[in-house]
Amino acid sequence: MVSGRQKCRWRRCAAGLFLALLLGVVQPASAAEVRAQLDRQSIKAGETVNLIFNTPDPQQSLDADFSALETDFYILDQRSETQMSIRNGRQNTSVTKRLTLEPKRSGLLRVPSFSFRGGAVTPAMSLQVAAAPALAEGELPPVIVELELTPQEGPYYVHAQFALVVRVLYQQNLTEAKIEPPAPSQATIKLLSEVPYVANRNGQDFRVLERHYAIFPERSGELVIPPMELTGRLMERPTDRLWQPSVRGRRVRVASEPLTLTVAPRPASYGGDEWLPARALELSESFSDATSIRVGEPVTRTVIVDAVGLEENMLEAPVWPALEQARIYPDQPQGISRDDGQWVLGHREYRYAVVPDVPGVLELPELRLVWWDTQKDQEQVAVLPARRLEVLPAAVSAAPEAPASAEPLASLPASGAADRVWGPAWPWQLLSAILALGWAVSALLWRRPGAGASPDAAPKQEEVSAAKRLSELRQRCRANDARGAQQALLRWFRHDGPGRPGDSVLNWANGLAQEDLTRAIRDLDRAASRGGEGWQGADLWAAFSAWESTRGQRPTAAAPLDLYAQRPAER
Repeated sequence: MVSGRQKCRWRRCAAGLFLALLLGVVQPASAAEVRAQLDRQSIKAGETVNLIFNTPDPQQSLDADFSALETDFYILDQRSETQMSIRNGRQNTSVTKRLTLEPKRSGLLRVPSFSFRGGAVTPAMSLQVAAAPALAEGELPPVIVELELTPQEGPYYVHAQFALVVRVLYQQNLTEAKIEPPAPSQATIKLLSEVPYVANRNGQDFRVLERHYAIFPERSGELVIPPMELTGRLMERPTDRLWQPSVRGRRVRVASEPLTLTVAPRPASYGGDEWLPARALELSESFSDATSIRVGEPVTRTVIVDAVGLEENMLEAPVWPALEQARIYPDQPQGISRDDGQWVLGHREYRYAVVPDVPGVLELPELRLVWWDTQKDQEQVAVLPARRLEVLPAAVSAAPEAPASAEPLASLPASGAADRVWGPAWPWQLLSAILALGWAVSALLWRRPGAGASPDAAPKQEEVSAAKRLSELRQRCRANDARGAQQALLRWFRHDGPGRPGDSVLNWANGLAQEDLTRAIRDLDRAASRGGEGWQGADLWAAFSAWESTRGQRPTAAAPLDLYAQRPAER
């Protein structure tokens, strides 16, 4: 018979056992093991070492915050891999993470402990880094980075090119070399050339890679060129293994000194309209045919601007003064930027159609372009001398002059190349054609209300009307009046245009070879249909004038048509 004391003892044991089982059920599983090791305990400066983490649990993550390593190491690479094996019928899996480290200094470096998900913690470790071997007296380091500025002492101006030469000297056993391009703030960088060669410094042979950069400061003030860092690996041969080179090598990291320079603004004494800083700048010209020029026949004068140290998109055309004996019609400028391996070479051509009004001597005025010489640090003026041309009378007698009330057809405001010439290309070939056709043909082709006027007055009335229509179109373009320009263009097209019967202005424009005029007429169409707000007429008149100056003999005038009779779909 069990006593009461024994029953109590059994109850306590059962309760303790139950509690132990309960605690075993709710106790969390222990963290998976994560091991850490360095593949070498001591290295030389410039060598790399691998920090390896390993766990047998494929569910254990080896991701952690490794930023603490960056105090003493460069983290060059991170790689993870999973290995699986079967042993005695059981599958085993291990996960490895490998970090490639490069010491930032010599001495005893500490690799800190790391915590992983699940509570795993690795111990801290130490790495002994021996200093790089000292250079012998007169011996140069195996890798050298040199920077050279031109001009060396300035001055440096905003938008003006200065040259930067980056010279990397390295011994023949350097591999995996890499250097970043210069990265100054607030400046435009352009690589011009790269030249490899061999040089000897203090009796040591070096391979040299020389890069030439063009740098254009975008604003005045302090300009800093940060250090340029080169990294690579020296494949050194161990002294105890003469015929077997090292496969590991020693990493090198070399940085240049930062450069700081002061960029000057445009000088207050500069007298030009546009800021043109260059090492050299010159003007030249050419003519399409200057041997036989007649009244009303255009001759093309090409003004060429060449500059050293300035890109073509920064170049400007010289300003033409007004001409009383001729009209000037500009074409779209064309340009290109090249280089000679060290300096940018800007080249830009400005073409002008010159149409003489009267026979005799036509003097094209001297053209001047103010620029800043960055080599002499002073203002200069490029000059294109005046040119005298002999103008012969027109092949057919010249047409009567337009009334004094008509606005002059040529003016040269100094407001920029795009709108510098607003004079309309009013059709000199048209006047010759009208006189040649005679009164009878004129009456048939140019029939309008009011044809009952006297035959003697008909040619003069036609010429005056044509001039007025062109003058109206020009005035509407200058006033940026889209709807007015649309109506003026329609009136010109009805009476003087080259279209065929049944044609429209838009159809005629779409068939032109001059894309600028086609695009300008489409823009006018869209702007006028939307009220004309914000439309600028300079492009239309410039394109129309250029087309008119090369038009030649005028075809038979088209019958009056609606401008939008055959509207194509807008593009």
